[in-house]
Amino acid sequence: MSDDIVISGGGSTEVAPDALLTAERTLAALAGILADLIGELSPAQGLVVAPDTARLVGAAASRIGSASAQSRELSRSLNDAAERYGAAERGANSFLTGLSEVAGWALGGLAPLAALAALAALPGILTAAAATLGVGSIATGSPQAFLRDVGGLLKSKAGILRDPRMVSLIRLAVSAADDTMLGAAGIPLPVARLLDDRRTGVFGLHGATTAVVGGASLFGAFEDTPVHVEQSGTVQTAPPAGYEEIAQRIPPSRTDAPQIRVEHYDGADGKPVYMVYVGGTVDTSAVAGDEPFDLTSDLTGVAGLGPASLRATELAMQQAGVQQGDTVIPVGYSQGGIVATSIATSGQYHVPTLVTFGSPTAGIDVPSSTVDVAVEHTDDLVPALGGEPREFDNGGGDRIVVSRQTFSGEIPEGSSPIDAHLMSEYTITAHRMDASTDPRLASALAALPAGGGDANLYRGIRD
Repeated sequence: MSDDIVISGGGSTEVAPDALLTAERTLAALAGILADLIGELSPAQGLVVAPDTARLVGAAASRIGSASAQSRELSRSLNDAAERYGAAERGANSFLTGLSEVAGWALGGLAPLAALAALAALPGILTAAAATLGVGSIATGSPQAFLRDVGGLLKSKAGILRDPRMVSLIRLAVSAADDTMLGAAGIPLPVARLLDDRRTGVFGLHGATTAVVGGASLFGAFEDTPVHVEQSGTVQTAPPAGYEEIAQRIPPSRTDAPQIRVEHYDGADGKPVYMVYVGGTVDTSAVAGDEPFDLTSDLTGVAGLGPASLRATELAMQQAGVQQGDTVIPVGYSQGGIVATSIATSGQYHVPTLVTFGSPTAGIDVPSSTVDVAVEHTDDLVPALGGEPREFDNGGGDRIVVSRQTFSGEIPEGSSPIDAHLMSEYTITAHRMDASTDPRLASALAALPAGGGDANLYRGIRD
């Protein structure tokens, strides 16, 4: 398991492990303390009469001055290293993203030819598949045994989806999906790049997902429905003390259980402050049932179409007494992060802070007035499904991204792609965020209310 978190964004161009940035701040503080010490020592030097004592005091002052200068220089060097690392990372990401856009567009343009080639090769593919099934069935004793072996082999290789390099490739592929569609539609490359979600957002990932949802609805999949909510009672509570407690209050993703928690506090000015916690996906079926936190809401949420999970959360907020213009701090995990981000970008509330864990929201432009903290594991596939983040100078630099790899060394044997997405892993990361001295993380917690309040749990249900 990795021991460190990496913090980037929040208006800063530094990208480095928290330990390095902590060392940089510590050295800067030490340089200041030593400089103050010299200032206090200087008057004492004039009072010393004995030559030997005066020489010793002078030598001590000189060494303290040297230590102060060295600490300050080391602090600057660490800061420069973090700046250079950040610039190199942004440059590499920009190059790879641009390359994936062009490749996606070209692939889309070749789609008709590829379809014809696949159609021509279909007889050969079917013949090869039948031969493989026949030989495999003879070797294993039955077709069922052969298919079980194939399934076991695929399952044993599923851990590669947890490799941070594979996660990065999938993020790039997702970002290029809209370019592939535009290429297939015959849109010229310069126009397709202009429509990209990382720039203007006219089409982008949300446009591509909208097309997928619209096409699937013709076959009865991903069809949305009305929702209602049921309250599960009220309890007294105190505001969370930090990120770990924030993570622990997000409702777990369980069937027939509440998915939304709304806490009410009185702010310092006497006005209400609400914290809204939203859980993740519960049902992964392509056909909507009675659970609004499902795959349908995942896709309609990415498409920006007002998913049932968002509407259920808004109903819960209304029942809890939240009114337009009130202060709301939304928190979400996985799909709940899409909902929380939608609340923050709705313009209906005063949102000083937004916190998401493992959510595919990288491409969404959150207002700069909101401190946006996104926690994403580098080996978690789910955040990658939101595509590449917005460009640094186009809203992407405001987002504070806290990342961690949940394992060290080789991918653990029998690893599942969802292991890094577990809320228990994100709670560990949140604990390390509380131990961080980074002022960017502290700025988000500054908006947390004080004093006692009450909490209500709500369960959203599709009608």
